Amino acid sequence: MSVALDALTERYLAFIAEDRPVTATFLGLHSRDDSLGLFSADALAAERDRAAGILSDLESLPAGGETTDDVIDVEVLRIALRGAIFDHDTARTHERHPGYYISTALFGCNQLLLRDFAPLEERARCFVARLREVPDVLSECRANVRKPPATFASVGSEIARGGVAFLSEVVPHLAAELPALRTDLESASASATESFEDTADHFEALASGSDVPFHIGRDAYEWLLREIHLLDIDSDDLLEIGRRFIAETSLAMEEVAREIDPGRTWREIVEELQRRHPAREELREFYADEMARARGYVRDKNLVTIPPGESLNVIDTPVFLRTLLPYAAYGPPGPFEKRQQGFFFVTPVDASASPEEQERQLSGHWVDNIRIIALHEGYPGHHVQLVRANQVPRRARKLARSNIFIEGWALYCEEMMRDAGFFSDPGTRLCQLKATLWRAARIVVDASLQRGEMTLSDAVDFMVSEASLVRVKAEAEVKRYAGNPTQPSSYLLGKRAILAIRERYERMKGETFDLLEFHDRLLDLGSIPPALAERALGLSGGTHRGGHGPEAGE
Repeated sequence: MSVALDALTERYLAFIAEDRPVTATFLGLHSRDDSLGLFSADALAAERDRAAGILSDLESLPAGGETTDDVIDVEVLRIALRGAIFDHDTARTHERHPGYYISTALFGCNQLLLRDFAPLEERARCFVARLREVPDVLSECRANVRKPPATFASVGSEIARGGVAFLSEVVPHLAAELPALRTDLESASASATESFEDTADHFEALASGSDVPFHIGRDAYEWLLREIHLLDIDSDDLLEIGRRFIAETSLAMEEVAREIDPGRTWREIVEELQRRHPAREELREFYADEMARARGYVRDKNLVTIPPGESLNVIDTPVFLRTLLPYAAYGPPGPFEKRQQGFFFVTPVDASASPEEQERQLSGHWVDNIRIIALHEGYPGHHVQLVRANQVPRRARKLARSNIFIEGWALYCEEMMRDAGFFSDPGTRLCQLKATLWRAARIVVDASLQRGEMTLSDAVDFMVSEASLVRVKAEAEVKRYAGNPTQPSSYLLGKRAILAIRERYERMKGETFDLLEFHDRLLDLGSIPPALAERALGLSGGTHRGGHGPEAGE
């Protein structure tokens, strides 16, 4: 099987390089860095059919004699291809999400500036080429997305306005550094800016009058749980898990609050803790210092092996992402990039805002929360896990992007680092539990939204009341949840799965169990669904195989 599987893997990589050049740039495949790709309805349908052809050949591979690694690689490719077909046929992203087109254009341009995989002048020429394609991409966007749900139209408008700000910020700096390209940069930027402005106005107008539902429905949602995440639960089970975690975490928070001050609730104590934050101008440096502290602790305590040659650069969030990422986020290096440098984005506090508004923004960056975020996003969380996944030699495995594994590992690290002694004060513990409560509330909101049982307004109220999010953050979060079914649930589901794997692995190893060895072996599998990790570690005998997905529109 290996020879045929290797050929299909290379065929899939060629498909990405040709049909999805922005994804290819992210992966570290640079043959088409000068293009954004084709986005007409016909081109996207043809892309879907090419994915279906590869999938058909993959599922026709002869069974028998395959290694465990081969079986896992087949599953990784199957998930990616079936996910692409689901996205086109059932989620109908190309007809419902203007943000898909707008974000692709912006990420395609921004990736060329973030990563130094080639000399700046070479990357800047590709940047100009992609900028010149922006008007065509956004024209196809307006043609294809005729009746978007209001929230998707609103998000698309916001991202497009962020694109205008992005170009106004980066193009003058780039032109000053590369004067020979100034004319090309300014000309391409002017056309792209006009297109972003027109697109923002267009979808803002559509948002105001749309009553199109955003949810994908119960059948489609449960197909994702079963076929993409390989979970043996339905959405009823998921809701029960979320509600149970909310109840259990709330009780734990009340216990910690009594330890801090028996006369106050955990919400009152958190409100006080949120006033302990860095100054606005010291925010990014504070995050960088906490990242370094967490990295040193992981290394000194031998909790997981930090890959050689990695680096993590703490920078301001790109302007076009700030409405969706009001605080902070992580961007990994591509699996095929030689330089494994990740980026941690910190959204700056608006210096032009009123002192009261600046304080509100800073309250999301409280000291205890930054400490948890640093280990979750950096060391030993996302950055360490994803860089190790990038080093897996099997090329199909480099393409695995299981949210359940990725987000589960980072949330698992919060508890693991506490157990390892990285923090012990009750204030940071309360912060960590609040983050867990937030992830539990996400499960309930995610499933309820996608089953059509909760409105966006209901979801915001739920996140405010149950997870104690400030309303502006809850609104930004819920907008993201609406367009990313199952992703909001992946954190706690993944942590739960990784803890179960660790427990079984400990039983299997007995007295020889070593935490460093377990973590290293787990991370060296790549970002695969936990069900596949169990098989790779010798903890289960088979992998889940699913049936056909729902028809479009179900």
